[in-house]
Formats: sequence, structure tokens, C-alpha cells
Amino acid sequence: MQYHPPMGQRQPLDVMSVIAAMEGGAEIEEGTALRLLRSPHCTARALELLILQPVMRRSRSLVALVVRHPACPRAFALDALPTLGWRDLLGVAADYRTPPPVQRQAERKLADKLRHLALGERIALARQATRGLVLALLRETNPRCVDALLENPRFTEDDAVRLVAANPEPAAVLAVLRHPRWGALHRVVEAAMRSAAVPLGVALGVAATLSEAQLRRLVADEDVGPAVREGVERLIAERAQRRKAWH
Repeated sequence: MQYHPPMGQRQPLDVMSVIAAMEGGAEIEEGTALRLLRSPHCTARALELLILQPVMRRSRSLVALVVRHPACPRAFALDALPTLGWRDLLGVAADYRTPPPVQRQAERKLADKLRHLALGERIALARQATRGLVLALLRETNPRCVDALLENPRFTEDDAVRLVAANPEPAAVLAVLRHPRWGALHRVVEAAMRSAAVPLGVALGVAATLSEAQLRRLVADEDVGPAVREGVERLIAERAQRRKAWH
């Protein structure tokens, strides 16, 4: 037996009648299930009955919407996450209604999938990534993906510093340094001077833009490589000589 909402009552859905129908053994269609999930009156009881419906086995999009619902049974949500694709996992992680433990688990599942995603998918994900996924993407080595991450509204100055400090790929670090916003920040520039991924010539070119105080901090920094330190010391000496010449 299949349940059909009464004609003329398309909005709003009578949630109690749907619950009664499911309790009575009726099957509901995907359209009715979607309206139920979007209703502000959808209860925990409605979800308990919905997840037992045959339509749930036929529609991954329905499963994703159930998982995102704040009244979704926790056990069902955690069991369902591994069956979702990356876009649905991102939707779960980004939905403010999703309970935080489910959001975090969705982020972990998606982070595990990163290495299996095509470049275009990683680029799309980087643009929309949640905070937990931004952190997972800081070691992304493809510069196009890094460019997308830098435009993510959740990306912060601390993230830029971490990426430059920890990313092993020179092209990824240079993408940050070329960025008009992040590449102009002093903390990011100083982190780049400590990074082994930055070519020496680039590091010394960046050093030429720093103040005297910043250069002296770098000389005293044990994390700065010897070749960069020597170049910075030469730059300090050259500036001192020029000042003498002017006077």
C-alpha cells in the first residue's frame, strides 16, 4: 500500500497523517519523503519511520538529507556516512543543522577521500571546504587546488602561515606568496623564509621586501636555513653600506 498526500494539501504537508500512514505499513514516494524532510514539523518519530521505508534504499539524496536533519538518529547517520559521495558529505559537514559529531565524522570521511578525488573535484571542494577540511587541504600540492583554497571564505591568515610552513611543494607555497592578500602579510612572508620548499632565489627576493627588524629576526631564527641566513646577512650589510654612503 502506498501513501499519497491528499489533493489540495500540497503545502503544508500534514506530517501527522504521514506518520500515521507509515505506522500503518504504507509506503511513501520520494516526493513525499522530501516534503517531509523539509517540513519544520518533521519529528524524530517521523525520521525513525522514514529510515525504514523502501524509498530510502533507492535514493542516496534522501539518505543525505536525513543525515543532515538535527533529529536524525545518531547511529543511522554514522552508518550512512560511508555510503555518501563527496558532495553529499560536504553538504552534511557544511549544514549548520547537522549535529557537530556527525559534521566532524563527515569531515573525516571526506578527508580520507581526498587522495581519490580527481583534480577538478579537489578544486571544487577547496573552494567550499569547511574549517576541518581547510586544515586537511593545507598539504595539497597542486597549485590550482591551492589557488582555489586561498579564495575559500573560511581560509584565514593562520591557515596561510601553516600552509607555507608545512607544505612540501614549492609551487603550492609560491601560490600563497603570489596571492594579493595572503602573500602581502608579514607573518606569511616570514614563514616562507623558513620554508625549505621555497627556492633560495625566491626567498632572497622576498627578503629584499622586508624591514630591518624582520631581517634581523630571521637571522636569529634557528629554523631559517643557512643559505637563506647568509643571504639575509648580506642584505643587512648592503643596506648598512648604502646608509653610510648616503651620509
